Amino acid sequence: MTINCVIIDDEFPARTLLKGYIARIPNMELIGSYKSPLEAVPLLQAGEADLVFLDIQMPEMSGMEFLKAFQLKNTMVVITSAYSQYALEGYQLDVIDYLLKPFDFERFVQTIQKAGNRLFKEAVTGKSKFPDSSHQSFLVIKADHKTYRVRLEDILFIESLREYVAFHCVNQKLVSLDSLKNLTENLPSDRFMRVHKSFIVNRDQVKALYGNQLQLHISEKVVPIGQSYREEVKKRLFGL
Repeated sequence: MTINCVIIDDEFPARTLLKGYIARIPNMELIGSYKSPLEAVPLLQAGEADLVFLDIQMPEMSGMEFLKAFQLKNTMVVITSAYSQYALEGYQLDVIDYLLKPFDFERFVQTIQKAGNRLFKEAVTGKSKFPDSSHQSFLVIKADHKTYRVRLEDILFIESLREYVAFHCVNQKLVSLDSLKNLTENLPSDRFMRVHKSFIVNRDQVKALYGNQLQLHISEKVVPIGQSYREEVKKRLFGL
């Protein structure tokens, strides 16, 4: 899932830090960087941004004043501030996170994961991006700065790579910013199943259970089964 983001901060070092962090995450695209909230208004009102990193203390208009004055429909806001006292007010204004300066890359990634999860669950209309499983036949995956339309039947299994996931498909492997937790909650359960803390499998692609019931054979790959998932896998996939 590509996240189009905007930086609003009057301090050059702060904008530079955020630009560097954003550049390190493949599925993020910086579409605007501004010293003043008012400069960003045309782009934001056009609805082109998914996520805004907004500073609080700025000369022309504070971040809080900006949030109260403008309706940022379908745009998530992350407050970036050196002052913790605005956190409660920020959350009351429905910001998705509050990054207290100085923050490191690990804390930044946690915020992006939260934003990615929300985008993954909700379309612009607020509806789930996963239609009823009886009608869903493909998944839209954003990876390598491209948008792929992947048939569900072509996904072999999905592997967790910390803040990313790898979709192992019949003819390709796609790495995207997401989490197994989010995928488990939203993918159709009649097609996909969590079998390990790091793996989700396509139930129709599972060919065999072997290795003292610790592994699944999928195509030419072997996927481990977590001990806590073992009984459920045996029951749901093999009727044992």
